[in-house]
Amino acid sequence: MSSPSESRKGGLGLLLLVAAGIAFAIFAPIGLLTVPLAGLMLVSRMKNRALTTVLLTGVSLWWVVQVGEPPDQIVRAVAVMGTVVFVGMVFVTDWSLTHRALVAVGAAAGGATLALGILGTSWPEIRWWVASRIEFAAQFWLTQLSGGVGGEPLGNDAMARRAEDWFETVIPLMADYFPATVAIQMFVGLVLATALFCRFTPAAMVAVGRFRDFRFSEHWGWIAVIALGIVLVAQAATAKLLAANVLVVAGLLYTLRGAAVTWYGITLAGGPGFLTTGLIAFSVVFMLPVVLIGTILVGVVDAGLDLRRRWAAPQKRA
Repeated sequence: MSSPSESRKGGLGLLLLVAAGIAFAIFAPIGLLTVPLAGLMLVSRMKNRALTTVLLTGVSLWWVVQVGEPPDQIVRAVAVMGTVVFVGMVFVTDWSLTHRALVAVGAAAGGATLALGILGTSWPEIRWWVASRIEFAAQFWLTQLSGGVGGEPLGNDAMARRAEDWFETVIPLMADYFPATVAIQMFVGLVLATALFCRFTPAAMVAVGRFRDFRFSEHWGWIAVIALGIVLVAQAATAKLLAANVLVVAGLLYTLRGAAVTWYGITLAGGPGFLTTGLIAFSVVFMLPVVLIGTILVGVVDAGLDLRRRWAAPQKRA
């Protein structure tokens, strides 16, 4: 099967784009969005957007040069390296946005790992920093919850104990999967930056395809297979953990692909009606694990069978 590429027609709806931008600003470092957007604006040399370009570049430079702990510096390095690779591929490849973003994220991850070795540190040390920082914040909120204002108890001891148990479970997971979190944030930041860039200019050098056409080459699946093999057979804890991070990113990609296939099928059936919308909302809220597993499986099957091409073929013959 030839390597698929996503459609370059259509784009993210304005409402979805605004909602995604707000969510990104809440849950991710804003520089992972502004740095690639500023890079695209700079290389486009749009005279009618000179002020916007200057403002974005200034905000991005201010964010990059900030002093911070090692995890913060890693995020900034990933943003710069990923942007350089992504913007460079605009001129040397005709790949889809998905493939450009994946290559940029992979190159940034490799560059960050190499930089850690040069600086004499490692991912386990970054993990310790992340865990320590989250634990400090958790202890602060637990103290506020159990101590109240001025040290007066609020009667929330039981709630504080439940929160403490939850933090004890979540903090190691957040620290373990910090690389995957940054990689996913970088990927989303590149997509949103491209979408915003397309909104700034009708003659953009890059394009965002429709979500229902989201796909990536099946060859990327071999990376997930190799990572799974490392998780199962490797003895080194660091290698197993980094491979597990790769699996998390791959799982997200296949989830998105499965969701895109599902949405494509719904549109072929006439679009989402009231009943379909309600069923989707109910499933996401009350059966999220089942929905995630199902969409991953659909994404994996689509990578091998290209379901959307098969579904569209009868319509073309008709």
